[in-house]
Amino acid sequence: MTSTEIATQNTTVATAGAATDLVITADQTEFTTTQVAALKQLGIQDATEGDLQVFFHQAKRTGLDPFAKQIYMIGRKTKTGGYRGEPERWETKWTIQTGIDGYRLNGARAAKQQGIKIGLEGPFFRGLDGGGWDEVWLGSTPPAAAKYTIIKDGEPITGIAMYSEFVQTKNDGKPNSMWAKMPANQLAKCAEAQAWRKAFPDDFSGVVLE
Repeated sequence: MTSTEIATQNTTVATAGAATDLVITADQTEFTTTQVAALKQLGIQDATEGDLQVFFHQAKRTGLDPFAKQIYMIGRKTKTGGYRGEPERWETKWTIQTGIDGYRLNGARAAKQQGIKIGLEGPFFRGLDGGGWDEVWLGSTPPAAAKYTIIKDGEPITGIAMYSEFVQTKNDGKPNSMWAKMPANQLAKCAEAQAWRKAFPDDFSGVVLE
C-alpha cells in the first residue's frame, strides 16, 4: 500500500451511535444490567465484577464497541499455584482484545483528535535469503518478517514482526489453521499493530491484537 492520507476516515466514536440500550453513554461509569446480559450472550458470563469493570474502562477509553465485537474479552484457562507445596489449580484469566480493524479505527480516531496527519506504507515482506522488502509475498514458505510504517506528521514509525516470534502454534508446535493458511496476512497484521502501538502508545495500552 502506498502512503495514503487517512485523516478523513470516518472516526465516529462507536459508543456515540444510535440510541439503544446497548450504547455506552458519555456519563456512564459501568455496564448497565441490560449491557451485562448482552455481554453474557457473547461468552463472558463467568467474568467477575472486577473483570467487567476493567473491560468497561477499556471499551469507553478506546471508543470501541463491544457489542459490535470491535473489542472483546477472552477467557483462557491458566494453571496457577504449585509453589512451595501449594496445590496446582486452573483459573480463568481474561484478556481484552481487538482485531486489526479496531486498531485502525482507534488509531485514526486518535490522530483526528490530536490534529495529526497520518500516512501508511506497507505491508512489506522479507524472506530468509537476506533480500530486500517485497510488497507482495509470493514465496512457497512463510515470510521471515513483515514491516509496516505509519507516517505521523511526516515522521515514519515502523513496526516489524518476525515470523518466528509471532506465529501462533498448536500443542504439537505446528502453526494453527489461520497461520498455516495465511501466514503473510497474519504476519502483516502483527507488524501493522506494532506500528499503531508505537505511534499512539497511550491509546493502545491494555489492549492486544486478537
